[in-house]
Amino acid sequence: KHISRLQVFSLVILTAGVAAVQLSQGSPTKLEAQDTTEQNPVLGLVCVLLACCSSGFAGVYFEKILKQGRKVSLFVRNIQLSIFGVSLGLFGVLAKDYEKVVENGFFQGYTNTVWATILIQAGSGFVIASVMKYADNILKGFATAISIILSSVISIKLFDFDISALFVFGVILVSLAVFLYGYK
Repeated sequence: KHISRLQVFSLVILTAGVAAVQLSQGSPTKLEAQDTTEQNPVLGLVCVLLACCSSGFAGVYFEKILKQGRKVSLFVRNIQLSIFGVSLGLFGVLAKDYEKVVENGFFQGYTNTVWATILIQAGSGFVIASVMKYADNILKGFATAISIILSSVISIKLFDFDISALFVFGVILVSLAVFLYGYK
């Protein structure tokens, strides 16, 4: 797929906008300010860049599987891909909490909130698969950016989040990026 220069520019603006929104929420709490743990900013940056690259490659590969692979339903494809996550999750549970699982059962401590979170995550998996099948990985990135902003706006009401100038600037950049990407 060919991406125009304007679309590339809009992706750069999108990145800056999401960064501004995220940074606007970055004031440390008193507890975090007292933390004297040594940090390594270079290592943190390298880890974030590696995570971004692996996420990007995974998104492109996932899009390729959905669009060029064998013609199977989204449900079957999600089941196939979830096998890896379920396997790693079960390995982690058994390695760390085997005794607790044997003693109290696998679903110990599951509350209505936990079940709601599980159902929301499962539903979002189907939504993402649909977006990837019928749109593309770049549009998924725009949808993610918009969801970050919407989550922040909801946080204003739920958690007394204060809007800063940096947050407003980030929202404007994301909105501009969405407009420019779709501009013909």
